[in-house]
Amino acid sequence: MKKIAILFIMMLGIGVISCSDFLDVNTDPNNSPSSTAALTFPAAVASTASEIGGYYNILGGMWVQYWTQDNASNQYKDLDAYNIQQSTLQAQWEELYSGALNDYQFVRNQAKASGDWNLYLMGTVMQCYTFQMLADLYDQIPFDEALQGTKNFAPHYLPGQQVYDSLIVRIDFALAQDFSAKTVTKPGASDLLFNGDIAKWKQFANTLKLKIYLRQRFKRPEVAMPGITALYASGASFLSQDAAMTQFVDQENKSNPLYEMDQRKLNTATNIRGSKTFIDFLQDSGDPRLDKLFTPGSAGQKGLEQGNFGAPTTDVNPNTISRALIKATDPVYFMSESESYFLQSEAALKGFGGDAKTLYDKGVEASFKRFGLTNAASFTGSGEPYEYPSTGSEDEQLKAIITQKWVALAGIEGLEAFFERDRTNYPSHSDGYDDPDYSLGDLVYPIGGVTGAGNYPRRLLFTQFERSRNSNTPVQVPATTPVWWDTF
Repeated sequence: MKKIAILFIMMLGIGVISCSDFLDVNTDPNNSPSSTAALTFPAAVASTASEIGGYYNILGGMWVQYWTQDNASNQYKDLDAYNIQQSTLQAQWEELYSGALNDYQFVRNQAKASGDWNLYLMGTVMQCYTFQMLADLYDQIPFDEALQGTKNFAPHYLPGQQVYDSLIVRIDFALAQDFSAKTVTKPGASDLLFNGDIAKWKQFANTLKLKIYLRQRFKRPEVAMPGITALYASGASFLSQDAAMTQFVDQENKSNPLYEMDQRKLNTATNIRGSKTFIDFLQDSGDPRLDKLFTPGSAGQKGLEQGNFGAPTTDVNPNTISRALIKATDPVYFMSESESYFLQSEAALKGFGGDAKTLYDKGVEASFKRFGLTNAASFTGSGEPYEYPSTGSEDEQLKAIITQKWVALAGIEGLEAFFERDRTNYPSHSDGYDDPDYSLGDLVYPIGGVTGAGNYPRRLLFTQFERSRNSNTPVQVPATTPVWWDTF
């Protein structure tokens, strides 16, 4: 995906530093080819977008059962079957360390040296966003010793909770700078997310902090709750729009990375099918987002049983199954407006910053609005399928928030939906669609799963590349082992 990211930025006319197809995870950002922070930043964003919006989105989308592998092809069968190896998404790990994270570090170093606090904040927020995602996937990652180039070829891995603490410190430092200083420049075309609006970057930073605190609130409430208290006491404002890269066009190497890799490069649009789990849930509610997320098959909107990629086409005609609706011009979302409101709603549930129901309703409304739909209120009103359970227990209210977050993140933030499922245990797991206790929206063990019924993946494995190159790579544990904040 690096080639796609780089070509895209070059075609935009912004320009980037040159890079090879394969870069060592420890390439020294201080010895990068001649460039500037302003020119390097969009390349870093495109690098993150190419991975977050590509294979990681597929991984999350299949693991929270928006999607399942087509039964007439095999492209993503291993992901759907939970057949996780040391090679799984290895290239994506390498790209993020050698590309995005190194580039963000270059931006931060250069911007700090020149006192350009706008670019410093932008680089810090995006680097922290990327680091958090990797820590949530692997539990431990190279962090404080990473990105040092020839100074350290074998960085130690830092436990996820220590990464989290350091991310907060980095974000707070960036937010505390003087953005009115004479040395500060306007981001201009360098800013692919907010077109130079630094107020929006501050909101993104605050919303990212809220996510970091909420992610650990069940495991470390003694850290999370005071952190949220301080965040709200500071008068922080949060995102009320998408943090997304939107500049894609329907041309080769300039389109949405998922479309580019899955459909343009493979010359097919049928690899990713709608899961029965998700489609049945939307159909039961009469949710109009169903037709915005899936192209119906010859039998209308119909999902394939999760992991039923081994079904003979004589038994299950793939043409009857809905396929994921992925367009060349789709944005890549780092944090959607919906996600921001659902985070705020959960915080409000614990007594922070407003009314949980109002913020929940805004989250649903923002999700509908993304598709040009204006009838969200008809689903969240009294007696409607998505009505917020104001008189219910805290657990019932949290379930409603996370369930609607699960729906809102479909197709755009699959990995985030996976993390939230593991953090909260919503949606729940059931033994199968025919389980007497099965409820619509429950995740089921995939028919073709290889880990054994009930054994769901919780992380990725440390890559073979790392294990062969870095003697400080931690001892491997099964992919079914929960990460540090996963208490369920």
